[in-house]
Amino acid sequence: MTQSILTPLSPLVLLLIAVPVHFIGAVISFWRKSVNASGAVAGAVLGAVIFVAAGPLLWLLMAAFVLSSTGFTRFRAQQKEELSKILEKGGRRDALQVLANGGVGMLMAILLRLTGEPQIVFAMAAAFASANADTWASEIGPLSRREPVSLVTLRRVARGTSGGVSWLGVSATVCGALLIAVVFAGANALVAGAPAGFLSTAGMVTAAGVFGSLIDSLLGCTVQAQYASAPDGVTERSITDGKKNVLIRGLPFVTNDVVNFLSTAAAAAAGLVASLVLSQAYV
Repeated sequence: MTQSILTPLSPLVLLLIAVPVHFIGAVISFWRKSVNASGAVAGAVLGAVIFVAAGPLLWLLMAAFVLSSTGFTRFRAQQKEELSKILEKGGRRDALQVLANGGVGMLMAILLRLTGEPQIVFAMAAAFASANADTWASEIGPLSRREPVSLVTLRRVARGTSGGVSWLGVSATVCGALLIAVVFAGANALVAGAPAGFLSTAGMVTAAGVFGSLIDSLLGCTVQAQYASAPDGVTERSITDGKKNVLIRGLPFVTNDVVNFLSTAAAAAAGLVASLVLSQAYV
């Protein structure tokens, strides 16, 4: 990977393109009820920053994540409606959710612009691969015919429970990471003018994304806050219908948003380390 994937256009030109594009995108997302008002603003800012800092090709990583994740959120939405009693937040993403999933990718884009270090693009790709993997697993996994098992205890848990995994969810995890990896490797091959390194690049980003999703599940079933709520049982919500729920596991400040941010950061670190190892192997 070289700096050739970065656009030669000036930041001012990119900004003039990014502002109207992301304003329109935010309006459409809000209108389609994919995000609330704060989520729309946060998404527009995040997308514009990535577009200006990293350029259009790397911006496609975020676009692939947003479009595919939104699609699967709507997929069989009625069948997944019961999960709203367990999950901390509903289907309309707010600013914290947007930043928890895309914030690390945005930080990597800024760092790339400031330093020009080519390995940082791997960290950025890995962060979005992890976010996409986790979102696909969260949206597709609950459709499994069998209830998931806890990643730690291997006992059956309710659908939607943090840290619960199923074969369908694991498959969705790999496919979600692979999509971002293919977009990234394809962009790299496009600017390089040859497919050399496509498979190794895609494989590395996929592995880092799956690793991040694994960290997400581990944190989810160990330190993420879980509460007892009658009559719904275990929930991520600290308050239900105005009543405080009793903390039964995890730390009260470790919400799902915190877990998402930490897991994408772990994936970014894994992607960065892997790229450094790979670059040394060809020295």
